[in-house]
Amino acid sequence: MLVERFRRMPPRGLIVCLALLSSVVAAAPARAQHVDIQSFDVTPFIGLRMGGTFHIQPDDPTSVEATLKDASSYGFSAGVRYDDYSLIEFRWTRAQSELRFGAPFASLGSAVGEVTLNQFHADFTREFVIPEVKGLRTFLTASLGVTHLGTANDGFTRFSFGFGSGLKQFIGSRFAIRAEAQWLPILIEPSASGFACGTFQGCLVVLSGETVQQFQITVGPVVRF
Repeated sequence: MLVERFRRMPPRGLIVCLALLSSVVAAAPARAQHVDIQSFDVTPFIGLRMGGTFHIQPDDPTSVEATLKDASSYGFSAGVRYDDYSLIEFRWTRAQSELRFGAPFASLGSAVGEVTLNQFHADFTREFVIPEVKGLRTFLTASLGVTHLGTANDGFTRFSFGFGSGLKQFIGSRFAIRAEAQWLPILIEPSASGFACGTFQGCLVVLSGETVQQFQITVGPVVRF
């Protein structure tokens, strides 16, 4: 199955596939409408990644709640403009978090197990001018891609998507400051077994199929060329 191949694919392979997909999607309108690429935008950013609650199923039938600790994030986005207000980007985000367990495992510690998140998304952004402030624009973003969650013992990759909004303050024609807030759900379907193998001296954790809600706020400079 195609979904199973994506799930087993290593992060480097996912980057290549999504970059190629973004290129194909970006090139299609240009071929169909004969619109030239106007410019390229590159944005390194830092931010805060919040939320992410799983329901897990240990060996006994009791359901236990596990939550990803809020963590700093960083990454970059790079994309092309086909007009002055439309942008298609490839975005990579990384965050180093910890998995916290509820009762009856809460007594083992406030945080058990490090989790590394790598997210690869294609972003589609539309900007809107705010005429009252020179160089200020607001924007809306929709995104689609995959997210890899990994521990020292195991990991899994699932589809994810997002919606966001923010502000860009342009300083001249080549530079801007970008601030953004995003909602970034991860689809844990099918469920992932053995994600926390070794945490409790055995593979006791199965993450059930569900949508994991995450949020992120970021800020960074935009270089346009």
